[in-house]
Amino acid sequence: MSSTIDLTMKKSQKNKMVKEDGLDKLVVLEQRMRAFEGASIHNHIKAAEMCLVPNMIIPKKFRVLKFIKYTGTQCLVTHLKAYCNKIVEEVYDKKLFIHFFQDSSSDAALTWYMWLGKTKVKKWKDLVDAFIRQYKYNIDVGPNRWNLQAMEKDNKESIREYT
Repeated sequence: MSSTIDLTMKKSQKNKMVKEDGLDKLVVLEQRMRAFEGASIHNHIKAAEMCLVPNMIIPKKFRVLKFIKYTGTQCLVTHLKAYCNKIVEEVYDKKLFIHFFQDSSSDAALTWYMWLGKTKVKKWKDLVDAFIRQYKYNIDVGPNRWNLQAMEKDNKESIREYT
């Protein structure tokens, strides 16, 4: 009888181990699926924490503007002037200047904007300064065809000075 009890205990222990092992495998598979699907990443990120400009209210009648996209290779001064000229028609709040700057960027410039920290950008001037530091190498961009066509030799200039 003792051997029957031993066999029964061994079977129940074996079943218990299989169930626990199966349960562990199930938990591990669920964790892997969540990691693969990205659920573990998205569950911990809140939209409010991602915004560069917190507590910003966009006016109800605001129309989204279409901007020429800055990719990081054009003249940054020209881009800043064009952006300001266009957005000032609709917006007076500098927080909105900062927020919608992302709509005027693409490629590397958009990635750069998205990685800016809230601590670095508190005012419009902070964003402009950071933008200039990042892309200052584009300030001395050579003249394009339009600039060259618009150039005229001054009467007092020599040919050498003009060229």
